[in-house]
Amino acid sequence: MKLKLINNSSEDLIIFLSGWGCDDNQFKDMRSAKNVLLCWDYSDINFDFDASAYKNVYLLAYSAGVFAAGLIKNKLPALKQKTAVNGNPLIFDDYYGIPENVIKVFRGLNLSNYMDFRRDYLVAGEEELEDFNKNSSLRTFESCFEELDNLQKLAAREYPVMEFDKAIIAEKDKIFSPARQKEYFRGKYKTLSDCAHNVFYRFKNFDEILDF
Repeated sequence: MKLKLINNSSEDLIIFLSGWGCDDNQFKDMRSAKNVLLCWDYSDINFDFDASAYKNVYLLAYSAGVFAAGLIKNKLPALKQKTAVNGNPLIFDDYYGIPENVIKVFRGLNLSNYMDFRRDYLVAGEEELEDFNKNSSLRTFESCFEELDNLQKLAAREYPVMEFDKAIIAEKDKIFSPARQKEYFRGKYKTLSDCAHNVFYRFKNFDEILDF
């Protein structure tokens, strides 16, 4: 796992577990009044960060990061709030997880079809696609496939599940079923009606997501 601390001289910290295929470049325009620890690439699940100096620590997990949260839960400090965004801990479960046909789409990504994948699965409309392309992940396909291999191996074992305080579910998500997300997070979720898997263009900063 790769980590990058955005230091805003705050006593509070957001631990942001990003999704599969993401990197720090993808979220470089997201701001916060709090310090932010960006986490990405679950090709390994090593998490080594001392958060003991912080007054309040918030967990914000997106997509595959919602699953990864459980894998590092014993290394996390006491958390003031845990928010899941378009993902749940049962990432490859036959019922709640990512459907097999979508996994096959992931596996078939290449330079010729990646733009269609972004348009069809990640964003809602051409304006969001244009913004996404400006700050897209710089990782290679090989790196992403290695990460996916490791995620599937980890999910095939017995693993701890993180319990979240609340979830944000996009009604137009084509990676996780919104209906089954609502079932999983029963009583804990809020929805974004006109939004796809990548919700980050609907918020000005990380703090707005936590407060949603």
